[in-house]
Amino acid sequence: MKTSKIVLLLFLFLGVLFVIGYILGLEVLVDPVTVLLIPVLILYYRYKVKEWFLPMVVALLLFYVRDLLMLDGLAEHLIPILWCLGAALFILYLFALIGFRIAKIHLVEFISLLIMYVFLGFLYYTMSQLLPQVLPSRQMEASVYILVLIVFLAVTFTQYILKSHYASLWLMLAAASLVLSELSLFFKLFIISDISVTIFYPLFHVLAFYAMVQHAVHRRKSTFPPGF
Repeated sequence: MKTSKIVLLLFLFLGVLFVIGYILGLEVLVDPVTVLLIPVLILYYRYKVKEWFLPMVVALLLFYVRDLLMLDGLAEHLIPILWCLGAALFILYLFALIGFRIAKIHLVEFISLLIMYVFLGFLYYTMSQLLPQVLPSRQMEASVYILVLIVFLAVTFTQYILKSHYASLWLMLAAASLVLSELSLFFKLFIISDISVTIFYPLFHVLAFYAMVQHAVHRRKSTFPPGF
């Protein structure tokens, strides 16, 4: 068996442990798995490809620092957490915008885009109505972060519809997983902690990272900007 497959199996095993530990509230399991999860995924990526796509590694490391800070406490490290998230999402936006191509849109594709935009607009409106009640002191920051996530999903979905490339599919899946995991975490922390929210966050948290790496594996090289 190739080394990359062995490391991937290790990542999947850690992902299962992360989901189980988070659902059962076992910090003794969640904490060490969080420390190992992204480094193992980066190791898998290193064995999978011959040449690093450095921006993706940087984005993963920013998410990794964010997760470690979250372990130590959200309130104590809120500003560094937001900076890490913002920088990582900025890099992911670059992936989406660089791969964007203008193409003829068929009627079915137009309807698909319209339905997605309406849904995402409704989702943002619903979340923005909750913020004054559940997070009045950080309403602006939370509103901007949710908007950034939703627009990212809209951009990647549009990119996939116009381009329909395997790499753009993985980036769209990463964006959708980030939206689901982050909104689930928001609900768990500030609104209600039911079983669906508790399951969605760790599951889509792991899936988002895996989809990001798969996007890096299958992406087509670009000459602008340098390094992408």
